[in-house]
Formats: sequence, structure tokens, C-alpha cells
Amino acid sequence: MKTLWTNGKIFTMKSEGDFVEAVLVEDGTIISTGFKKDLLPLADQMESLDGSVMYPGFVDSHIHLIGHGEKLSYLDFSSFTSISQIKEAIVGHIQNKEWYVTEGWDDNKLKEGRPLTCMDIDFIDETAVVLKRVCRHVLVANSKAMRLAGISKDTPNPTGGIIGKDEKGELNGLFYDEAQRLITDYIPSPTTDYLKKIITSSIEDLQSKGLTGVHSEDMAYYGHYNIPLQAYREVVKSGFRVHLLRHHDVFEQMQDEEESAFIEFGAMKIFVDGSLGGRTALLSEDYADKPGERGIEVHSPEKLEELVKLARRYKENIAVHVIGDEAVEKVLDLIEKYPVTVGKKDRLIHVNVLRVDLVERMKKLSVVLDLQPIFVASDFPWAKERLGATRLPWAYAWKSLLDEGLDCSGGSDSPIELADPLLGIEAAVNNLHLPQQALTVYEAVSLYTSGSAKAIGRENSRGFILPGYDADFTILDNVLEKENILSTKIVQTVIAGESVYKIQK
Repeated sequence: MKTLWTNGKIFTMKSEGDFVEAVLVEDGTIISTGFKKDLLPLADQMESLDGSVMYPGFVDSHIHLIGHGEKLSYLDFSSFTSISQIKEAIVGHIQNKEWYVTEGWDDNKLKEGRPLTCMDIDFIDETAVVLKRVCRHVLVANSKAMRLAGISKDTPNPTGGIIGKDEKGELNGLFYDEAQRLITDYIPSPTTDYLKKIITSSIEDLQSKGLTGVHSEDMAYYGHYNIPLQAYREVVKSGFRVHLLRHHDVFEQMQDEEESAFIEFGAMKIFVDGSLGGRTALLSEDYADKPGERGIEVHSPEKLEELVKLARRYKENIAVHVIGDEAVEKVLDLIEKYPVTVGKKDRLIHVNVLRVDLVERMKKLSVVLDLQPIFVASDFPWAKERLGATRLPWAYAWKSLLDEGLDCSGGSDSPIELADPLLGIEAAVNNLHLPQQALTVYEAVSLYTSGSAKAIGRENSRGFILPGYDADFTILDNVLEKENILSTKIVQTVIAGESVYKIQK
């Protein structure tokens, strides 16, 4: 059955402003583009855009799909502005559970001007309470949770993590980066049935935001990887494309897992450092607002090298969380020492803080930079205090990176940020904090289309509206322009030629 999509503006994204009148689709694939009058005789049926605007399907290149779904049902602290407000909200949500876990608090927004500590939440003593910071690189646990996990003030810091203590050397309930696992390993694993519900609600929400697919990393946080993977297999049989990165803890175990038409397996995911908000991103010089601190190295140099070698043994690429410039440098050293298999690209996720010398090295390598434009709106102005003026020219330098010819993709990092691609495009285009790094609309949309395709080696089948490409479309009520991004609405989301979301009229 050949379907003709027409009667609207259809941007191919092959070049800026390039558009066609009609797209002919068969069996989930674009077979021809061109003029309506030429393609209509070839079609068995027609889908009218009714004046709407079609783009290649938007894909979020960095999201935690299960975390996004949980955020839809969790109490979300990301908009809370005081510790007292958080404490009041918790009371109404615990309901005598053995463990209570939620997330989103951000000390940069709290009027108290400090992180939560166990002292703030120890008024709850019958339930183990774990509240993850918005960055997910720090959590606070109450004393009940620490007792269940066997944590005392004598517990040593694990490699790549810090157990927080107050000025008297007593536990303050804060756990940074790898130290979080001392607590989270004791939280009961969810069931496959629970995850199926979460994945279903997450995908429905993402489809309504115009997303036709995501790159996610969920295989190492919900018990044995088979638990979330089975949930994915039972839910994602059509109607959404999921590309799953494989955390280094489960990467080798997953080698024999088979892909499906809508579930793909990707690079080995590695964390090298933490977050700027938690001051655990690894910098080459001290934090400007906390002299003497440079962040956390999640792995020892020897362990990090072994992980890269393991990926290369399987001829696979790596997808590496690197926020600070020192973290980027450590990874580039290893990529240069152990080059990626020809035809694949390593992925550097976030790259918030760079230097000229690092950019020059990246230009010589087969890498994609996985950017989160919405970070600028969230991290400024406090990021200036963290970094100081001298590091700002290559901080959050999206435009400069594109101008240097580097391949870049666009993601949200939800649930840390909002999973709305139009918000990401808006943040990239109307960059009030770093106007010199503002992108054009075409550049910003490309991050979520051809950029996301390049990140997984699918640039010859996704990211453009061209013959031979997947028939994945995001349909809007407007041509995206600098002034109208936030007022633009998603009209329809189409995956493999089938409509999976349509706005209610």
C-alpha cells in the first residue's frame, strides 16, 4: 500500500530551506519525494497534511526513558524552591512504604542555598527515604536508609565516589557519584510488569512531544538487565524506535542479545565524571567557587582503559559521559590509543567544558558530540560562578563546535531536564546566556534529526526525508522560526509510515 503525504510544507533537512510537495511511503520507507502531481498517480491512498509542516522525525539522542516515565508518576522536586516545601511534600507521598525514592531537588534553586542533608529528612524514621539530586550524580538518604545499607561514618569512600560528612566527621546523608550505589543497591528491584507500565506511559508522552525515537541507557539500574530488557521487548514492538546503550557493567553479558525492528543495541556506556551542579565534573583546574576541588574521577585510569579495551575487543564504540575538560582529555587519550572500528563513531556525551586543544584533537577523531542545549537555560547563571570567566569561551560552546565541523546530536537528558525537543531547539536558538553560541533554526533541528542519526551510524537511513529513508515524521502547525518555537504545536507523530499520535481538535 503506497501512501502519499502532501498538502503541506515538507522539509527534507538535506540543506537549509530544502522542501518538497509530497512524500510517497510504502512499508514504512520513503520511496519517492517530489511534486504532488507526479506522485499522486502512483499512490493507493493520500494523507493530507492540511497545511501543516513536516520534518524528519525528531529523536532525543540522550534520555533515560524509564526515568522519564517514572518522573511522570513521581513527586518531582525540580520546581521546588525551599527545603521546607520539599519536607511538606514528602509527608503526603510516603504512605508507609519500606523505601521511598524520588528526585529532582536542585540546591541552586533552594532559598536555603545548600544541599539537602539527612538532618532535613530524618523526621521520617520508619521509611528509608532516598532523594536524588536533579543531576542524578548526588543523592541524599535519611538515617533509616543508611542503616539498612550498613553505612557508618567509618565506611570508606568507594572508587569514583564520596560519602558526605559534616564538619564533625558525621554522616550528612549525601552520596556523590559511585558512592550512590552503596544506597541504591539496597533499593528493591522493580518487576517487569511495573517497568512495562512505566515504559508504556513514557513512550506515549514522548510520542505526544513529536519524538519518533530515543537513545536511552536503562540496562544496569533495575536489577538484572533482563528485567528492563524484557519489559522493552513486550512493549516496543512497533510505533517507537529505541536505541539502547549498554552500561559497561552489562555490556559483555548482552553480546548475544538480538535486536528487533524497533529495539537496537548500541555503544558501551561509561561514566568518567559527575556533574557541574554537584561539583563532581572533572576539571583540569579548580572550581572557581570552591578552590581546591576539581571534581571526581569515576574510574581509576587503569579501570577506564580496561573498559575501552573491552569495547574494542567486541569491535564496538563507546558512549562516554564527560562534562569537565579533564574528563574529556582522559577519554581522548584512550580513543587515540585504541581507535574505534572503521565505520563507527565514539560518542562524547555533554562536553560542557572544553579547551581549544581538546577541540583540535576531537576534529581528527571519529566522534559525535551528544549535546543537551537545554542545559544552558538550567545551568546559568550559576555555571559562571563554578567555572569563572576564563573557561567560558569553550563552555557550552554548541555553535563553535558546529563551526569547527564536528558532528553533533541533540538530547534532553530527561528526567534531569524536560524531554520536549521544541524546548531544546528553543534553548539552542534563543540562547540568552551565551548569545554567541546561538544556533540557527536549521542547525538546531539538525541536532535532533540528522545529528541523532549520525550518533548511531544511521545517517543513510534516518534524519532526512529522502528516498530509501525510514518514514518517520514530526508534523508541526508552523514552520519553525526563531520567534515561534515555543508557540508551535505537535500536530502528528508518524513512525514507519504509521501515525502514533495526533493532536485532538
